[in-house]
Amino acid sequence: MINVSLSRSELLAFANSLPGFCYVDLSRISSVFIAQIMQLYYGRIINVFNITNKIESLEGIRKNSSIKNESEFRYNPLKRLMKVHFTDARFILKNIINKLNGDDYIYKVVDEGFNKNNSGYADDDFFKYICHQLTVGAYNEKIEMKNMTGEWIVFQKYNGENYYLTLWSHSEGDENIYKRVCIAYEQDFPFLKNIL
Repeated sequence: MINVSLSRSELLAFANSLPGFCYVDLSRISSVFIAQIMQLYYGRIINVFNITNKIESLEGIRKNSSIKNESEFRYNPLKRLMKVHFTDARFILKNIINKLNGDDYIYKVVDEGFNKNNSGYADDDFFKYICHQLTVGAYNEKIEMKNMTGEWIVFQKYNGENYYLTLWSHSEGDENIYKRVCIAYEQDFPFLKNIL
């Protein structure tokens, strides 16, 4: 990976060129956050519009999505910061696995399959039903329950507004996230650090 240094104005020029940011107040999005979006966009790692759509949802610009609601971090050093999931196609398998690992879902599906089966044995229709329910059905239930997972947007509330600080991956530790949050404070929002 190549390290490139960009000014705030260069990052804002990128953000202004991205349709996903057209209704969002960029003065409340950190340089760190925009740089991460830029890296994901040009690296084609994640569809960044899934992230900007979630921001629009938090800002009341877009209808709420099928993703978990925002919540507060419970432990230091991130305590009192907010987080919300965004999802992407790359998390489909993870969401299905999460559904299959919880609440006896597999047993319920197999039981339903046997109850719907009129032949009295495990035939093609039975296996089609099971396969569908353990994939598409599991994913659809996660959507209906607004329980989709993915990675996180980390933000802070201040005077009734959201300030978007950084993105978070489940594979990162809290200390790494906090370092990026501190950079966002230092570069863009020094007034936010004092209210933590």
